[in-house]
Amino acid sequence: MSGLPVLRAFEAIRGRVATALGGERLAVIDLGSSRISCLIAEIRHSLLDRTLLDRDVDIYAALRVVAASSAPSAGMKDGTIHDPKATAEALRTVLRDIHDQSGITPDRALFALSGGSPRTLQTASTSAIPVRVVDDATVGRIMASCRQEIALRIRRPLHIEPLDFTRNGVPEIADPRGHGARTLGMRFGIVTVERQALERLGAVASGAGLAVSGVACAAAASGFAALTQDELDLGATVVDIGAHVTGVASFYRNRLRSVHSISIGGAAMTRDLGEAMGISFDDAEAMKVGPHAAGFSADPSILGGAGPGEPTMVLTGVIRPRVEEIFELVRAVLPTGEPRPVILTGGGSRMQGMVQAGTAVLDRRVRLGRAIRTRGASQSVLGPEFAAVNGLLAHAIRLQCEPWAEAMSTVRDGEQAFGGLRQWLRENW
Repeated sequence: MSGLPVLRAFEAIRGRVATALGGERLAVIDLGSSRISCLIAEIRHSLLDRTLLDRDVDIYAALRVVAASSAPSAGMKDGTIHDPKATAEALRTVLRDIHDQSGITPDRALFALSGGSPRTLQTASTSAIPVRVVDDATVGRIMASCRQEIALRIRRPLHIEPLDFTRNGVPEIADPRGHGARTLGMRFGIVTVERQALERLGAVASGAGLAVSGVACAAAASGFAALTQDELDLGATVVDIGAHVTGVASFYRNRLRSVHSISIGGAAMTRDLGEAMGISFDDAEAMKVGPHAAGFSADPSILGGAGPGEPTMVLTGVIRPRVEEIFELVRAVLPTGEPRPVILTGGGSRMQGMVQAGTAVLDRRVRLGRAIRTRGASQSVLGPEFAAVNGLLAHAIRLQCEPWAEAMSTVRDGEQAFGGLRQWLRENW
């Protein structure tokens, strides 16, 4: 199809997740370049109610982790699925461990994907027909008229976010309901990924005996897990440093605004270190983030160019240029304007000195992120390397409790924008 009805695509994405949440348990899986992680959460249906967003209720307690497993991935190349059969076998290893822990064998799951070259689009719709009081039906009609041209043979929508409204020419209105409007418009944000990436993920899931209930960009999922509510509202950017891909996801006013992908990650640092030290990749990785990693740092306050007998300086001199390269590429895609904080997630963020290096290159506040919304999981699976898989739980809750769900449900199949001037005036005047 040449034009994608944005609202229908949003409903399809939300509907698949709602189906997954209709059972007793939810499975979420992060297909990372270096590791595959899985969580199983029990569902408390009494808390899956969007009206609870306005109350003093912890809606994220609707999902409570009962099993967790992680294992090295296989069949991945440069952040994408290269050999679906090998990746499926690695995933089956994780699922067997999940079954051994809990006796649970999931039949469907939500997935986090770091590859697929995500791109961000926006679409908008505006009506010049006045309305006495904006309500859900009004908003629903605006949503129904938003369209965006997407070459579906090449790319597929992954995230669709209603961003904000324009009322009487005033932009960035969070909620226009309850007010009159001479003109009313809205914007959707759309993140698309390569169709082939989703097809390969589907092949992996099928090979492991799973149906795909939904897919999220790993960087976006990490943001859902690691950002505080103030950071989501006031604006922040997640930099998810994986083995081969660094994802950058920006948030503002509790909405995902943009996603970028950079084809370099922590494995490049490990490879440089291995070559400099004449050791294997695995030994270099252990040296970088293992228990003996205190011998060097990415912190730019530690000078490189070491002399004999100064191993700390030698290692720092090898690592630091690659770290600075990654952060320079990140800086190029950060939102312009007010410098908002950056939160580091992913396995590549665990190396000593990454926060200091990010602060120096990006010239803004940087902190290390970890999952803050997951309930029931042990501390061992809440670190920055597990932010994406934890974020899938929060992502499911967000979709289920979408505040515009009522507005969407007012739009009938086949209804055109506003349904004509006569109907519009009859309903509102």
